[in-house]
Amino acid sequence: MHTDPHFVVKDQAVLHRFYRYAGIDPKKDSGIILMEKLCQAFSRIPYENLTKIIKSDTVVSAGSAKRMPDEVIQSHLDFGTGGTCFSLTAAFIAVFNALEIEAHPILADRYYGSDTHCALVFLKGTDLYLLDPGYLINTPVILPLSSRVSVVTMLNTIELVPHDAGKKVDLFTIVGNDRRNRLTYKVDLVDGSRYGQAWEHSFTWEMMTYPVLTRYHKGRHHYLQGNRLRVRDGERSTKKVLSADEQCLFMTDVLGIHRDIVNSAMEVIPDGKGPSADSS
Repeated sequence: MHTDPHFVVKDQAVLHRFYRYAGIDPKKDSGIILMEKLCQAFSRIPYENLTKIIKSDTVVSAGSAKRMPDEVIQSHLDFGTGGTCFSLTAAFIAVFNALEIEAHPILADRYYGSDTHCALVFLKGTDLYLLDPGYLINTPVILPLSSRVSVVTMLNTIELVPHDAGKKVDLFTIVGNDRRNRLTYKVDLVDGSRYGQAWEHSFTWEMMTYPVLTRYHKGRHHYLQGNRLRVRDGERSTKKVLSADEQCLFMTDVLGIHRDIVNSAMEVIPDGKGPSADSS
């Protein structure tokens, strides 16, 4: 089990609040039932960078701006917030750790750089399984070592393609005839030091200057980048440019984030419109 502070819930009261939220009884639940309850609870936690922007504005270094597991969990329970890939992955590993489920972080590369994404893996039998809260993969998917694996969701198909003798796995999304390479996982367990360095580097990214939020809600995938909202269901995708008021309304009503958090973040962001071209 982990002892690194990146992957530990220190406050037992916070941990037990999460258990109640997830409907978990640590003394009785195990195996598939426990995993299903955890994944269902995780799926309700949004991907959002508002809390990251707010905290980064109040501290002097990226190291102290990291939102550790206690803070991520408590803030979600109190204000409906979530986090970005690094804070969410660390929090999920910490909950697994508390329940004596051995899980570890891995890093991934995206088109804009190395170690710019992360996820967690755990063993089940002889197979390695993947969870990626930053990419909304909240149901375990087998991480292939030799042949590709496809998973059909309500909205798309996720394809995992291993290469380099299973040391790397590309993630593709397929919607109709559109197949896109999104990222490359590196199947190499990393320690807290390396994980923390990659996390701290993320505070320099452009996305710290505009809101980025995503969540599955009522059978639809909602993705907000700056002031552009994309909503996709199983049949079609729609895009809309939101006004400042519509941005805030989306974040509170659809994402469920407390209005005070939204207002605080929008005060920090000089221009919430985001990049000029949709890079998603």
